Amino acid sequence: MRYPIITFTDCLEVANRMQKGGLSPSSRHIHWVGMGPDIELGPIQDARAQISNLFDEYSHCYWKDRDRLEGRAAPILYKALHNVEIYVLDDPGFWRYLSLVHFWDFIAWRENTAFGNGNHFRYVNGEKSSECVLTRMYLRVQALGGAQYGDLAWCLPKSTDFWRSHIIRVRTGTAPELTRAVVKKYRDDRLNTADLRAFAKRLNRLWSNVVLTFYDDAEAEQLVDELWPQ
Repeated sequence: MRYPIITFTDCLEVANRMQKGGLSPSSRHIHWVGMGPDIELGPIQDARAQISNLFDEYSHCYWKDRDRLEGRAAPILYKALHNVEIYVLDDPGFWRYLSLVHFWDFIAWRENTAFGNGNHFRYVNGEKSSECVLTRMYLRVQALGGAQYGDLAWCLPKSTDFWRSHIIRVRTGTAPELTRAVVKKYRDDRLNTADLRAFAKRLNRLWSNVVLTFYDDAEAEQLVDELWPQ
């Protein structure tokens, strides 16, 4: 599969320019790599339009809780990339291309404070999956088990740290049944920060002795109930 990328150096140059209101990438910044048929860009362009419409409809509701709109947009992005080869999704250059060419405006809104301070590059660079907005959106839905569980991706208010620290950055995010159980429990029984961290430590320690990826939904929910602070 041939697919477009933007290099680290070009991304840095263009992102700095765009952050100041300059032009988006030109053809000289976009390189096609790989072999075989070209990646289908149609689903990506459709996702861009859908997320733009979602933004127009809901951004005024979520300007104080931008993570929640990120969660609503995440299944749209995931479905657009669902059939993309793994080696493409593992390439930071592809995420740079998506960030700068297709989703810059949404990312700039999502991380408006960082962009305003000039601390924008890590959110489009693609090298840190829990920082780059698009990669963490994709991984949020993947952690849940796919777009059919998309409602869970945005059911939690003000949960930026929850998704990054307790799902995407840890092994829990590799077990969809467990991820769904944790999200549902946290939705129904919101913990304070200290109790959530205590629960996460207990769960993370359990990974060293138990293969939690083999749990079904019922077993995962029972385990979460047992570990949940009372």
